[in-house]
Amino acid sequence: MWGNKAEEVFEKGKRVIQILLKAGFMIKKSKVKGPAQEIQFLGIKWQDGHHHVPMDVVNKIATMSPPANKKETQAFLGLVGFWRMHIPGYSQLVSPLYQVTRKKNYFEWGLEQQQAFEQIKQEIAHAVALGPVWTGPAVQNVLYTASRETGLTCSLWQKTAGETPCRPLGFWSRGYRGSEAHYTPTEKEILAAYEGIRAASEVVGTEKSLLLAPRLPVLHWMFKGNIPSTHHATSATWSKWVALITQPSRLGKPNHPGILEEVMDWPEGRDFGALSEEVARAQEAPPYNELPEDERHYALFTDGSCHVVGNHRKWKAAVWSPTRQVVEATEGEGESSQFAEVKAIQLALDIAEREKWPVLYTDSWMVANALWGWLQQWKKTNWQHRGKPIWAAALWQDIAARVENMAVKVRHVDAHIPKSRATEEHQNNEQVDKAAKIEVAQVDLDWERKGELFVAQWAHETLGHLGRDATYRWARDQGVDLTMEAITLVSHECEICAAIK
Repeated sequence: MWGNKAEEVFEKGKRVIQILLKAGFMIKKSKVKGPAQEIQFLGIKWQDGHHHVPMDVVNKIATMSPPANKKETQAFLGLVGFWRMHIPGYSQLVSPLYQVTRKKNYFEWGLEQQQAFEQIKQEIAHAVALGPVWTGPAVQNVLYTASRETGLTCSLWQKTAGETPCRPLGFWSRGYRGSEAHYTPTEKEILAAYEGIRAASEVVGTEKSLLLAPRLPVLHWMFKGNIPSTHHATSATWSKWVALITQPSRLGKPNHPGILEEVMDWPEGRDFGALSEEVARAQEAPPYNELPEDERHYALFTDGSCHVVGNHRKWKAAVWSPTRQVVEATEGEGESSQFAEVKAIQLALDIAEREKWPVLYTDSWMVANALWGWLQQWKKTNWQHRGKPIWAAALWQDIAARVENMAVKVRHVDAHIPKSRATEEHQNNEQVDKAAKIEVAQVDLDWERKGELFVAQWAHETLGHLGRDATYRWARDQGVDLTMEAITLVSHECEICAAIK
């Protein structure tokens, strides 16, 4: 138990002890500790609600010599494995070490094992603190999930009102088991979401709202009601996925859904690692209603949206100034809603350049995190991630150049808050949300349709912009359930294909 004051912790502990005694448990007074600024329980160091890897453990692992046999390798993996929740992508990092412990393999310690051994020791030395876990209506739980070539990764983050970038609550990863390696790409993403929600429920419970952030649409398959004809997983497995992933939705309230989804449209995936302390980041802006009157003049709310209209995908970016009561917008075709969110920031900086001090408000975690720190990290790696150009690199480079010349403050705003709890900040966010809507006579808002077009575009780009028939055959071979109509539409919209023609 923990709290902000010693008295608070003491009262919590007293109530828990009374409950345990009433239930018939025996408690040794000598085992009761606290209140204290820092404690160590079951080998885990707790401080201010965070749990850390104790320094004696870090030092012990740092001084360990490379294992000389399978037994020593297993002992090392058992030690570092206890702290796997602190390490992003743990299973992929230690995979070379597990290879030499298998019964069918001879013990052979090579360069790959030595590199993995040294890297995992470095990860332990720089392991992030996890927690604390908060509850309440102002808390946002964000679950990032992704399927990789060799396995799954999940990452749970939490943010409360007035807090700077999200706090990590845990990292999970594992390799594919048995037939899972042969699942279709869609099934692998669903499996990652399934495992992520299972893990997250052990940390924040099953009744808390959750923002699911996969790399491909997941929820539309869960609510679709029928299994795609190209599935590789069994019907029983699909039923298991549907039951767990839709559970938060059944527990949620009409104005407070249990689970929402925001597809992270990042071709190279997301790096969940902690940012270095020396990385510069934009300041966290205060809530709009706490801004001094003379600073509200600089506040700009941004938003972007995307819809499939007829045979085209249209996007729109908008900026709203509460003090001037003015909207500025720009729009185009062929890009995603994430692109529109970033374009809205670029438009806001156009407006702010003459002010030299913008205070930006956005409901996009992707945009907020980029301005808080990712921009500087990308710049250091020459706008690449794992050897590949980052998504929308030219747009981010332009934004980074502008941010260097002005002091930017950024705040993430919760979207779609019920009117009973909406503040002036939320009302302004609704204004820019309306301004970013694409007004057309006929807009396809069907989840299944949007999801199919997203997957069709992914298949078309993955295959290298080949023709409609080739993409259709490849999708069938990969187990991706697509119609010829969807493939034709994304091929027709593709700028690269148009240039080739």
